[in-house]
Amino acid sequence: MQKKNVTLSEPLNQAKSIIEPVHTLEGHESLISSCSFSKDGRLVVSSSADGTVRLWHARSGDQLASFEGHDGTMIQSCAFVPQQKKMESKVSSMEEDNGTDGYSTQDSEDDDDDDGQPLIISASDEDIKLWGALDGKEKAHMIVESDGFLQGFALAPNGKKIISNMDDQCIILSTIGDNSAVSLEGHEGAAKSFSFSNDSKKVLTSSTDGSVKIWCSETGRELLDFSGHTASVWKAVYSPTNNQVLSCSADKSVRLWESETGNEEAIFEGHKSPVHTCCFAPNGAWAASASRDREIRVWDTVNKKQVAVLRGHRNFIWSIQFSPDSMLLLSTSNEGAMLLWSMPHGELLGSLSGHEEGVKSCCFSPRGNALASASHDNTLMLWNISGYFHESYVNEMANFLDARTKNRFPISVCLIMAEYAWPACIEELNLESEYLPEKDINSNEEFRPIPKRRIKSCNF
Repeated sequence: MQKKNVTLSEPLNQAKSIIEPVHTLEGHESLISSCSFSKDGRLVVSSSADGTVRLWHARSGDQLASFEGHDGTMIQSCAFVPQQKKMESKVSSMEEDNGTDGYSTQDSEDDDDDDGQPLIISASDEDIKLWGALDGKEKAHMIVESDGFLQGFALAPNGKKIISNMDDQCIILSTIGDNSAVSLEGHEGAAKSFSFSNDSKKVLTSSTDGSVKIWCSETGRELLDFSGHTASVWKAVYSPTNNQVLSCSADKSVRLWESETGNEEAIFEGHKSPVHTCCFAPNGAWAASASRDREIRVWDTVNKKQVAVLRGHRNFIWSIQFSPDSMLLLSTSNEGAMLLWSMPHGELLGSLSGHEEGVKSCCFSPRGNALASASHDNTLMLWNISGYFHESYVNEMANFLDARTKNRFPISVCLIMAEYAWPACIEELNLESEYLPEKDINSNEEFRPIPKRRIKSCNF
């Protein structure tokens, strides 16, 4: 008996459960363009077309601060600068002093030094600003000199450089803390995506001219050009180990490349319409792509083959994202639907119900047990998904057993075996303590940590 790709015709009706939000955060007066968790998962930042950036407490849902002052009215995106150690200790001491989950943006009398204060970066259609997350003060302001409007930015993992693109095809590489900036010149069309390598030494861009390029982040010099796509390349991303590049295009293909040589490793075909977004799983073994045909396809990047087809969104899919442990995939659409899938075989675990309009931005918490979603309905929602990791792991264990026994048993028997083996697997990998509920004394909600290691096998 051969396994077939997952083909779900009406998953909104077949979802095992409807997931309700833990908190609905209101305060923005216009559509919310982006959201992001802090490194410790305790804070969430959001940006909006109302011209503000807002800081929230992830457990209580309280608004902690609002940052205003951009020259442009539309805030395109926001993120925490990777610099969190001092923030974690300061927020903890503030909570202990107040006896609550409260937050203050006033300067401490005992701390007149801003060194090490965590920063929030945000970009409007005209400028980029850095804010102090603790004191709420503007730390830096960069105005981009260009004839076009700023479309967004990407932050280097080391927190030292920014790449931004303009709608007049200009790509600018800037250094945080000084006035140095270089323009990346080489694309003949507008840039559609841009990102840094994990070591922050290289920049990856894609363009409407059908090209993908790699640049030196220090000098702005072009290092490599990937040729093969025959239409606009909407997105290109590095693999977690930087050894591969994944790109998707209006030519309906997804391509896998060697990042050092530019050689094409594989062409993934199957989408029936232009492919506008793609991403790697953190484990590097899987990738996913979404197309205007309203399908999501999961690819095996090791064996270079298709793993699953996820069908069910009834409208344009805006975003797809893997959980930190690669076991879940979240997809969002322009009518507000959010679906949670088990990876890599694509079983639908749940439908996240709450938003009334499109969800353009979403993110997993660093440990993957919570979600934040930003919508055009002016709300930011927080979700507790910790209970879905057990189900996802059991499903994948059942698939593992099914393969090992060469489809000898019905899948229902494999699920029973996997459920029976689960406690032993946790004990074997010393993961039991990581599965103990972590409860906030000021919240009724439990956010359970998840295992950091993927179960590869089990001995009976």
